[in-house]
Amino acid sequence: MLGSVLQYVLGIVFGFFGAVLLLRAWLYYWALSPRHPLCELTRKITDWLVAPLSKALKPKGGIDWASVVAAFFTAIIAVLLHRTLGQLPATPVGLLIAPFAMLLRWALEMISWGAIIWAVLSWVNRGHPMTYTLEMLLNPFLAPIRRVLPTFRGIDFSPLVLIVITNALLMLVVPLSRGFILL
Repeated sequence: MLGSVLQYVLGIVFGFFGAVLLLRAWLYYWALSPRHPLCELTRKITDWLVAPLSKALKPKGGIDWASVVAAFFTAIIAVLLHRTLGQLPATPVGLLIAPFAMLLRWALEMISWGAIIWAVLSWVNRGHPMTYTLEMLLNPFLAPIRRVLPTFRGIDFSPLVLIVITNALLMLVVPLSRGFILL
């Protein structure tokens, strides 16, 4: 029982931290101002790990490699802790694929939550600066859906479709992120 609670809490902590690391890399890619509140928040949470790595791993091609590598190491630790605390068997292929699947899981969860937050903000306060930021960050995922799905009487259903798609993909990715691969 205590092991399950600890596993649950560590899953939330590692999931949140990993998603913030990926968000930091995504914000860097979009070249948001370092003074943007979202950039400041991600830096405050992750600088203790990313700052030392950034001395050796310089950004290149619009990618903040220090944040990406930090997220990958966080995924490795999360997978190993999950397998150890859960006393679950692990296959070598499962342990090899699980950290990559964990990164994808965190990215999908971040996109899903971002779409939920953006939809609520756009209903409540369309002029809020964070609404614009979230729309900009989510637009690469929303634009293809908007091309296929027209608005209905001024209502944009693309965030809802994005949430459904990301959660369907999560059903496939979550078992892989836990190392459940039958090989």
